[in-house]
Amino acid sequence: MLARPVPSLRSLTLAAVAALISVGAALALAAPAHAQFAFGSFATQGDANAGWVNEENSPPGSTEQQSISLFVNGTSASDFSAAARAKFTGVAGPAPALPPSFDFKVFTVGGSGGSVRLVVRFSDGGRGELRPASLEANAWTHIDGAGRDWDNYGGTCGFRSSQSYAEVVACHPGAAVSIVEVINDSGWLYVGGFQMLVDNVSYGGETVSAPPPPVLGETVGLARISGGVIVRYPGRRRRGQIVRLRGSVPVPVESVIDARRGRVRLVSSKGGKRRQRAVFRSGSFKVKQARKRGGLTDLVLRGALFGCSTRTAGDAEASRLRRRRRLWGSGSGSYRTLGSYSSGSVRGTKWLTVDSCGGTLTVVVEGVVLVHDFTTGKTIAVRAGHRYFASAR
Repeated sequence: MLARPVPSLRSLTLAAVAALISVGAALALAAPAHAQFAFGSFATQGDANAGWVNEENSPPGSTEQQSISLFVNGTSASDFSAAARAKFTGVAGPAPALPPSFDFKVFTVGGSGGSVRLVVRFSDGGRGELRPASLEANAWTHIDGAGRDWDNYGGTCGFRSSQSYAEVVACHPGAAVSIVEVINDSGWLYVGGFQMLVDNVSYGGETVSAPPPPVLGETVGLARISGGVIVRYPGRRRRGQIVRLRGSVPVPVESVIDARRGRVRLVSSKGGKRRQRAVFRSGSFKVKQARKRGGLTDLVLRGALFGCSTRTAGDAEASRLRRRRRLWGSGSGSYRTLGSYSSGSVRGTKWLTVDSCGGTLTVVVEGVVLVHDFTTGKTIAVRAGHRYFASAR
């Protein structure tokens, strides 16, 4: 009988490493890690607004005095057009074993109409919804996803109510989670205005109770001060990607902020934990920021200048009536407004930029603005009480 060869120490080592790699890969496939769960964005439609607001009476366990506000206003019991949503990031992948949960607070008593509800959307087109059945006014209520308060839609089960979280997940075999959001769309039930506060949104063992801070070159913080402020997220022109702002919100750079009828505070990063702040009003602008250059934040004036190419006998009168775009700014930090024919850089001042067919006007009320004239290529220091007009010709 032939003896079997004894493997060398080197071959044993390689085999052990291969086995460990195989086991590690299997574990990775069995339990993929989620990205960090965090607040992502708001979306509103119809008569609705959304944002982070300060709430003195925070729910138990909250570490911040900020809560998500979702407000909708229906005009009648058949008006289902208003909706406000808070969307979260770091959810893509298989559904976690731990059920989601959240806290909410309302200021009225009655039926919920399905709001506020936490929605888990799956890649197969189905979804699970966690919602309260009734509302208790002026008190924080915890909705524990471990109960049988789930409704299932789609998947292999169709519609089923009063389900557990595990039963909902089982209805979507092999499907990944694509979206997690919190929705208020019950304005039809409470005509005249219906506000929800939401806090401590938990998913996969991680809890969100405050918005993330601005990140250099990636996001800025906005806070509505007064009037109407509308935010359009970059590259998203479909319905539901516009936010009528209430309170504050972090938004990605390249977003367009319409403050023609309101005032908004913009907070941007200068790198690390350093911040800069300024207030803008009476204009619409796109916010831009590079990852370098000391946190310089650009505000590009938006809005069409109609009729600039007309060459008729009535040009003088038409020019007087043409729309102008403008933006007031006041604050400290490194900001720059960009019109069609010049830019104005500031580091703590109050100034006005007006764009027209004939050129770009910079008016300085306080401080100094460095105006770069695109036509001449020159840079002029404009001080308080003075103005500079960069002509189109």
